[in-house]
Amino acid sequence: MNKITLYIAVLVSSLIISSCNKTAEKSDYVKKVALNEETIAVGIYKATGFDYPNAKYIAEALKIDGGIVYVSLTDADILKTKLENIDVLIFPALENGQVIDKLDDELTEIFKKFILKKGVIDFANGSSLLLKNLKSPTLGLINAKIDDNNMIEPFSGLVKFKLTDEGERIFPELIDLDNLYIGINACPELVVTDTTTVEVLGNRMVDSESPLFIISKFGEGNVFITNTQPEITPGMRWMIPRIVRWTYNKDFIYYNRMVFRPDLFITEVKLDEELNTKIEKLLKQLEVGKKSEIISAMDELYEIYPMIAADEVRSLLIEKNADIMLRAAKYLVDIEYTLAIDDFKKLIKRERSKKIREQLNGFKIELENMLEQN
Repeated sequence: MNKITLYIAVLVSSLIISSCNKTAEKSDYVKKVALNEETIAVGIYKATGFDYPNAKYIAEALKIDGGIVYVSLTDADILKTKLENIDVLIFPALENGQVIDKLDDELTEIFKKFILKKGVIDFANGSSLLLKNLKSPTLGLINAKIDDNNMIEPFSGLVKFKLTDEGERIFPELIDLDNLYIGINACPELVVTDTTTVEVLGNRMVDSESPLFIISKFGEGNVFITNTQPEITPGMRWMIPRIVRWTYNKDFIYYNRMVFRPDLFITEVKLDEELNTKIEKLLKQLEVGKKSEIISAMDELYEIYPMIAADEVRSLLIEKNADIMLRAAKYLVDIEYTLAIDDFKKLIKRERSKKIREQLNGFKIELENMLEQN
Protein backbone atom coordinates (compact mmCIF):
# COMPACT_ATOMS: atom_id res chain seq x y z
CA MET A 1 0.00 0.00 0.00
CA ASN A 2 1.38 3.37 -1.02
CA LYS A 3 1.68 5.78 1.84
CA ILE A 4 1.50 9.53 1.94
CA THR A 5 1.71 11.87 4.88
CA LEU A 6 -1.46 13.50 6.04
CA TYR A 7 -1.44 16.13 8.72
CA ILE A 8 -4.04 16.78 11.31
CA ALA A 9 -3.28 20.12 12.91
CA VAL A 10 -5.06 20.53 16.18
CA LEU A 11 -4.58 22.40 19.40
CA VAL A 12 -4.17 19.53 21.82
CA SER A 13 -4.21 21.20 25.16
CA SER A 14 -6.77 18.84 26.77
CA LEU A 15 -7.21 16.85 23.52
CA ILE A 16 -6.50 13.18 23.07
CA ILE A 17 -5.23 12.17 19.65
CA SER A 18 -5.39 8.49 18.88
CA SER A 19 -3.17 7.44 16.00
CA CYS A 20 -3.48 3.70 15.54
CA ASN A 21 -5.33 4.02 18.84
CA LYS A 22 -2.36 5.29 20.79
CA THR A 23 -2.76 8.42 22.85
CA ALA A 24 -0.51 11.36 22.07
CA GLU A 25 1.13 13.48 24.74
CA LYS A 26 -0.83 16.51 25.89
CA SER A 27 0.69 19.74 24.65
CA ASP A 28 -0.03 23.42 24.25
CA TYR A 29 1.32 23.34 20.72
CA VAL A 30 -0.08 22.31 17.38
CA LYS A 31 0.71 18.66 16.67
CA LYS A 32 1.06 16.93 13.32
CA VAL A 33 0.20 13.27 13.09
CA ALA A 34 1.47 11.19 10.18
CA LEU A 35 -1.22 8.86 8.88
CA ASN A 36 -1.66 6.26 6.20
CA GLU A 37 -3.46 7.51 3.09
CA GLU A 38 -6.34 5.15 3.84
CA THR A 39 -6.89 6.51 7.34
CA ILE A 40 -10.16 8.24 8.16
CA ALA A 41 -9.76 11.10 10.66
CA VAL A 42 -12.81 11.52 12.92
CA GLY A 43 -13.51 14.51 15.14
CA ILE A 44 -15.74 13.99 18.19
CA TYR A 45 -17.29 17.34 19.11
CA LYS A 46 -17.89 18.20 22.76
CA ALA A 47 -19.46 21.62 23.22
CA THR A 48 -17.89 23.53 26.08
CA GLY A 49 -19.88 23.31 29.31
CA PHE A 50 -21.88 20.19 28.41
CA ASP A 51 -21.62 16.54 29.37
CA TYR A 52 -21.28 13.66 26.92
CA PRO A 53 -21.46 10.46 28.99
CA ASN A 54 -21.05 8.09 26.06
CA ALA A 55 -18.36 9.91 24.08
CA LYS A 56 -15.68 7.61 25.52
CA TYR A 57 -17.65 4.60 24.31
CA ILE A 58 -17.95 6.08 20.82
CA ALA A 59 -14.17 6.53 20.80
CA GLU A 60 -13.68 2.91 21.88
CA ALA A 61 -16.00 1.70 19.13
CA LEU A 62 -13.98 3.66 16.55
CA LYS A 63 -10.89 1.75 17.67
CA ILE A 64 -12.43 -1.45 16.32
CA ASP A 65 -11.38 -0.30 12.85
CA GLY A 66 -7.63 0.04 12.27
CA GLY A 67 -8.35 2.46 9.43
CA ILE A 68 -9.89 5.09 11.71
CA VAL A 69 -8.31 7.57 14.13
CA TYR A 70 -10.11 10.12 16.25
CA VAL A 71 -9.63 13.38 18.10
CA SER A 72 -11.88 15.08 20.67
CA LEU A 73 -12.72 18.68 19.73
CA THR A 74 -13.89 21.56 21.91
CA ASP A 75 -15.31 24.87 20.68
CA ALA A 76 -11.86 26.48 20.94
CA ASP A 77 -10.24 23.68 18.94
CA ILE A 78 -12.74 24.04 16.11
CA LEU A 79 -12.42 27.82 16.00
CA LYS A 80 -8.63 27.43 15.77
CA THR A 81 -8.39 24.56 13.27
CA LYS A 82 -11.58 25.12 11.22
CA LEU A 83 -11.83 21.30 11.15
CA GLU A 84 -8.88 21.17 8.79
CA ASN A 85 -8.02 17.58 7.81
CA ILE A 86 -10.95 16.10 9.71
CA ASP A 87 -12.86 13.71 7.44
CA VAL A 88 -15.95 12.89 9.51
CA LEU A 89 -17.49 14.86 12.37
CA ILE A 90 -19.43 13.22 15.21
CA PHE A 91 -21.96 14.92 17.47
CA PRO A 92 -22.38 12.60 20.50
CA ALA A 93 -25.56 12.57 22.55
CA LEU A 94 -25.76 15.02 25.44
CA GLU A 95 -26.48 14.06 29.02
CA ASN A 96 -30.23 13.59 29.46
CA GLY A 97 -31.90 16.92 30.21
CA GLN A 98 -29.14 19.05 28.74
CA VAL A 99 -29.83 21.21 25.68
CA ILE A 100 -27.46 23.43 23.73
CA ASP A 101 -29.46 26.65 23.98
CA LYS A 102 -27.07 28.85 21.98
CA LEU A 103 -24.94 28.31 18.87
CA ASP A 104 -21.92 30.48 18.17
CA ASP A 105 -22.24 32.08 14.72
CA GLU A 106 -18.65 31.33 13.73
CA LEU A 107 -18.94 27.70 14.85
CA THR A 108 -22.18 27.37 12.90
CA GLU A 109 -20.49 28.54 9.70
CA ILE A 110 -17.54 26.19 10.23
CA PHE A 111 -19.89 23.25 10.75
CA LYS A 112 -21.97 24.05 7.68
CA LYS A 113 -18.95 24.53 5.40
CA PHE A 114 -17.51 21.25 6.64
CA ILE A 115 -20.71 19.24 6.22
CA LEU A 116 -21.25 20.65 2.72
CA LYS A 117 -18.08 18.88 1.58
CA LYS A 118 -17.57 16.01 4.02
CA GLY A 119 -19.81 14.16 6.44
CA VAL A 120 -21.37 14.15 9.89
CA ILE A 121 -22.86 11.61 12.28
CA ASP A 122 -25.35 12.69 14.94
CA PHE A 123 -26.13 10.52 17.95
CA ALA A 124 -29.49 12.10 18.64
CA ASN A 125 -30.89 12.21 22.15
CA GLY A 126 -33.61 14.80 21.78
CA SER A 127 -30.98 17.51 21.27
CA SER A 128 -29.83 16.96 17.71
CA LEU A 129 -27.77 19.73 16.19
CA LEU A 130 -28.82 18.83 12.66
CA LEU A 131 -32.60 18.60 12.67
CA LYS A 132 -35.08 21.31 11.74
CA ASN A 133 -38.05 22.53 13.76
CA LEU A 134 -36.64 21.99 17.23
CA LYS A 135 -37.30 24.36 20.11
CA SER A 136 -33.56 24.68 20.76
CA PRO A 137 -31.11 26.21 18.25
CA THR A 138 -29.81 23.82 15.59
CA LEU A 139 -27.98 23.94 12.28
CA GLY A 140 -31.32 23.15 10.64
CA LEU A 141 -29.89 21.06 7.83
CA ILE A 142 -32.06 17.95 7.78
CA ASN A 143 -35.79 17.63 7.14
CA ALA A 144 -36.62 15.75 10.30
CA LYS A 145 -37.71 16.78 13.77
CA ILE A 146 -38.54 15.67 17.26
CA ASP A 147 -42.32 15.86 17.62
CA ASP A 148 -43.24 16.33 21.29
CA ASN A 149 -46.93 15.98 20.47
CA ASN A 150 -46.60 12.70 18.58
CA MET A 151 -44.18 10.56 20.50
CA ILE A 152 -43.89 6.86 20.98
CA GLU A 153 -43.16 6.42 24.67
CA PRO A 154 -39.48 7.18 25.21
CA PHE A 155 -37.57 4.85 27.50
CA SER A 156 -34.08 3.57 28.20
CA GLY A 157 -32.91 0.03 27.59
CA LEU A 158 -32.90 -2.22 24.54
CA VAL A 159 -35.36 -1.84 21.65
CA LYS A 160 -36.12 -4.15 18.77
CA PHE A 161 -35.53 -2.74 15.30
CA LYS A 162 -35.76 -3.76 11.67
CA LEU A 163 -33.73 -2.42 8.76
CA THR A 164 -35.17 -1.11 5.52
CA ASP A 165 -33.73 -2.18 2.17
CA GLU A 166 -31.38 0.84 2.23
CA GLY A 167 -30.39 -0.04 5.76
CA GLU A 168 -29.43 -3.53 4.65
CA ARG A 169 -27.19 -2.05 1.95
CA ILE A 170 -25.17 -0.28 4.64
CA PHE A 171 -25.33 -3.19 7.10
CA PRO A 172 -25.49 -6.25 4.79
CA GLU A 173 -24.42 -8.55 7.64
CA LEU A 174 -27.86 -8.02 9.16
CA ILE A 175 -29.89 -9.05 6.11
CA ASP A 176 -32.67 -11.52 6.96
CA LEU A 177 -32.12 -11.17 10.71
CA ASP A 178 -35.50 -10.58 12.33
CA ASN A 179 -34.51 -10.22 15.98
CA LEU A 180 -32.22 -7.20 16.24
CA TYR A 181 -31.85 -5.17 19.43
CA ILE A 182 -29.98 -1.97 20.20
CA GLY A 183 -29.53 0.39 23.14
CA ILE A 184 -31.62 3.53 23.49
CA ASN A 185 -31.67 6.25 26.13
CA ALA A 186 -34.98 8.08 26.59
CA CYS A 187 -35.07 9.19 22.95
CA PRO A 188 -38.42 10.64 21.79
CA GLU A 189 -39.77 9.82 18.35
CA LEU A 190 -37.81 11.02 15.32
CA VAL A 191 -40.18 12.30 12.61
CA VAL A 192 -39.15 12.62 8.95
CA THR A 193 -40.80 15.67 7.40
CA ASP A 194 -39.59 15.23 3.81
CA THR A 195 -39.13 11.70 2.47
CA THR A 196 -37.62 13.03 -0.77
CA THR A 197 -34.50 14.26 1.04
CA VAL A 198 -34.38 11.92 4.06
CA GLU A 199 -34.24 8.13 3.89
CA VAL A 200 -35.06 5.81 6.76
CA LEU A 201 -32.60 2.95 7.35
CA GLY A 202 -34.27 1.28 10.29
CA ASN A 203 -37.35 1.49 12.48
CA ARG A 204 -38.20 0.64 16.05
CA MET A 205 -40.70 -2.19 15.95
CA VAL A 206 -43.70 -0.98 17.93
CA ASP A 207 -47.38 -0.48 17.08
CA SER A 208 -46.36 2.05 14.42
CA GLU A 209 -42.91 2.26 12.89
CA SER A 210 -40.63 4.86 14.45
CA PRO A 211 -37.39 5.79 12.63
CA LEU A 212 -34.20 4.97 14.52
CA PHE A 213 -31.65 5.54 11.72
CA ILE A 214 -31.96 8.11 8.94
CA ILE A 215 -29.62 9.44 6.26
CA SER A 216 -29.59 12.55 4.12
CA LYS A 217 -27.31 14.84 2.11
CA PHE A 218 -26.21 18.40 2.69
CA GLY A 219 -24.42 19.57 -0.42
CA GLU A 220 -21.84 16.84 -1.08
CA GLY A 221 -21.77 15.73 2.53
CA ASN A 222 -23.34 12.56 3.86
CA VAL A 223 -25.41 12.86 7.04
CA PHE A 224 -26.23 9.93 9.31
CA ILE A 225 -28.51 10.36 12.33
CA THR A 226 -29.15 7.61 14.84
CA ASN A 227 -31.73 7.80 17.59
CA THR A 228 -29.98 4.85 19.29
CA GLN A 229 -26.77 4.10 21.15
CA PRO A 230 -24.79 1.32 19.47
CA GLU A 231 -21.73 2.48 21.42
CA ILE A 232 -23.18 0.90 24.58
CA THR A 233 -24.65 -2.17 22.87
CA PRO A 234 -22.29 -5.17 23.00
CA GLY A 235 -22.38 -7.02 19.71
CA MET A 236 -23.46 -3.89 17.79
CA ARG A 237 -20.65 -1.41 18.49
CA TRP A 238 -19.14 -2.28 15.09
CA MET A 239 -21.97 -0.28 13.52
CA ILE A 240 -20.15 2.93 14.47
CA PRO A 241 -16.99 2.40 12.37
CA ARG A 242 -19.24 1.10 9.58
CA ILE A 243 -21.27 4.33 9.73
CA VAL A 244 -18.02 6.32 9.57
CA ARG A 245 -16.95 4.42 6.44
CA TRP A 246 -20.34 5.03 4.80
CA THR A 247 -20.23 8.72 5.72
CA TYR A 248 -16.78 9.12 4.17
CA ASN A 249 -17.60 6.97 1.11
CA LYS A 250 -14.97 4.39 2.03
CA ASP A 251 -15.16 0.68 1.27
CA PHE A 252 -16.71 -1.39 4.05
CA ILE A 253 -14.70 -3.94 5.98
CA TYR A 254 -16.16 -6.81 7.96
CA TYR A 255 -15.46 -7.17 11.66
CA ASN A 256 -14.84 -10.43 13.50
CA ARG A 257 -17.10 -12.35 15.85
CA MET A 258 -15.40 -10.76 18.84
CA VAL A 259 -17.53 -7.67 18.19
CA PHE A 260 -20.07 -8.77 15.58
CA ARG A 261 -22.73 -10.48 17.70
CA PRO A 262 -26.16 -9.30 16.50
CA ASP A 263 -27.78 -12.30 18.18
CA LEU A 264 -26.49 -11.48 21.67
CA PHE A 265 -29.84 -10.14 22.91
CA ILE A 266 -33.14 -11.90 22.43
CA THR A 267 -35.69 -9.54 23.97
CA GLU A 268 -36.40 -5.88 24.65
CA VAL A 269 -35.35 -4.45 28.00
CA LYS A 270 -37.25 -1.52 29.46
CA LEU A 271 -35.44 0.18 32.32
CA ASP A 272 -38.59 1.16 34.16
CA GLU A 273 -38.94 1.96 37.86
CA GLU A 274 -39.37 -1.68 38.89
CA LEU A 275 -36.36 -2.94 36.94
CA ASN A 276 -34.19 0.00 38.01
CA THR A 277 -35.01 -0.76 41.63
CA LYS A 278 -33.86 -4.35 41.12
CA ILE A 279 -30.68 -3.17 39.37
CA GLU A 280 -29.88 -0.75 42.19
CA LYS A 281 -30.22 -3.59 44.70
CA LEU A 282 -27.84 -5.76 42.65
CA LEU A 283 -25.33 -2.92 42.31
CA LYS A 284 -25.41 -2.49 46.08
CA GLN A 285 -24.80 -6.23 46.37
CA LEU A 286 -21.66 -5.82 44.26
CA GLU A 287 -20.44 -3.27 46.77
CA VAL A 288 -21.19 -4.92 50.11
CA GLY A 289 -22.10 -8.55 49.41
CA LYS A 290 -20.21 -11.70 50.25
CA LYS A 291 -18.26 -13.49 47.53
CA SER A 292 -21.14 -15.69 46.39
CA GLU A 293 -23.53 -12.72 46.46
CA ILE A 294 -21.19 -10.55 44.40
CA ILE A 295 -20.71 -13.23 41.77
CA SER A 296 -24.45 -13.93 41.70
CA ALA A 297 -25.16 -10.21 41.27
CA MET A 298 -22.78 -10.03 38.30
CA ASP A 299 -24.52 -13.01 36.72
CA GLU A 300 -27.95 -11.40 37.16
CA LEU A 301 -26.86 -7.98 35.94
CA TYR A 302 -25.34 -9.53 32.83
CA GLU A 303 -28.61 -11.29 32.03
CA ILE A 304 -30.71 -8.15 32.65
CA TYR A 305 -28.73 -5.43 30.87
CA PRO A 306 -24.93 -5.83 31.11
CA MET A 307 -23.72 -2.32 30.26
CA ILE A 308 -25.66 -0.86 33.18
CA ALA A 309 -23.04 -2.24 35.59
CA ALA A 310 -19.89 -1.79 33.50
CA ASP A 311 -18.14 0.75 35.73
CA GLU A 312 -19.07 -1.04 38.94
CA VAL A 313 -17.82 -4.38 37.63
CA ARG A 314 -14.63 -2.73 36.42
CA SER A 315 -13.94 -1.61 39.98
CA LEU A 316 -14.04 -5.27 41.07
CA LEU A 317 -10.87 -6.02 39.12
CA ILE A 318 -8.87 -4.88 42.13
CA GLU A 319 -10.63 -7.34 44.46
CA LYS A 320 -8.24 -9.53 46.43
CA ASN A 321 -10.52 -12.51 45.95
CA ALA A 322 -9.43 -14.21 42.72
CA ASP A 323 -12.87 -15.66 41.94
CA ILE A 324 -14.48 -12.22 42.06
CA MET A 325 -11.68 -10.65 40.04
CA LEU A 326 -11.80 -13.32 37.34
CA ARG A 327 -15.60 -13.19 37.09
CA ALA A 328 -15.39 -9.41 36.72
CA ALA A 329 -12.72 -9.85 34.04
CA LYS A 330 -14.90 -12.23 32.05
CA TYR A 331 -17.90 -9.90 32.42
CA LEU A 332 -15.90 -7.02 30.92
CA VAL A 333 -14.68 -9.15 28.03
CA ASP A 334 -18.22 -10.33 27.33
CA ILE A 335 -19.43 -6.71 27.03
CA GLU A 336 -16.42 -5.71 24.87
CA TYR A 337 -15.18 -3.27 27.51
CA THR A 338 -11.90 -2.40 25.80
CA LEU A 339 -11.43 0.53 28.17
CA ALA A 340 -10.18 -2.06 30.67
CA ILE A 341 -7.17 -3.22 28.65
CA ASP A 342 -4.75 -1.10 30.67
CA ASP A 343 -6.38 -2.38 33.87
CA PHE A 344 -5.59 -5.94 32.78
CA LYS A 345 -1.98 -5.02 32.04
CA LYS A 346 -1.54 -3.64 35.55
CA LEU A 347 -3.19 -6.69 37.11
CA ILE A 348 -0.96 -9.07 35.19
CA LYS A 349 2.15 -7.20 36.21
CA ARG A 350 1.42 -7.45 39.93
CA GLU A 351 -0.29 -10.87 40.07
CA ARG A 352 1.83 -13.52 41.76
CA SER A 353 -0.09 -16.61 40.67
CA LYS A 354 1.07 -17.90 37.30
CA LYS A 355 -2.30 -19.56 36.65
CA ILE A 356 -4.24 -16.37 37.31
CA ARG A 357 -1.76 -14.31 35.25
CA GLU A 358 -2.37 -16.63 32.31
CA GLN A 359 -6.14 -16.28 32.69
CA LEU A 360 -5.91 -12.51 32.89
CA ASN A 361 -3.60 -12.42 29.90
CA GLY A 362 -6.10 -14.48 27.94
CA PHE A 363 -8.84 -11.98 28.75
CA LYS A 364 -6.55 -9.09 27.79
CA ILE A 365 -5.77 -10.70 24.43
CA GLU A 366 -9.49 -11.17 23.76
CA LEU A 367 -10.09 -7.45 24.32
CA GLU A 368 -7.06 -6.49 22.21
CA ASN A 369 -8.34 -8.67 19.36
CA MET A 370 -11.43 -6.50 19.22
CA LEU A 371 -9.33 -3.49 18.22
CA GLU A 372 -7.51 -2.32 15.10
CA GLN A 373 -9.17 -4.77 12.76
CA ASN A 374 -8.34 -4.30 9.07
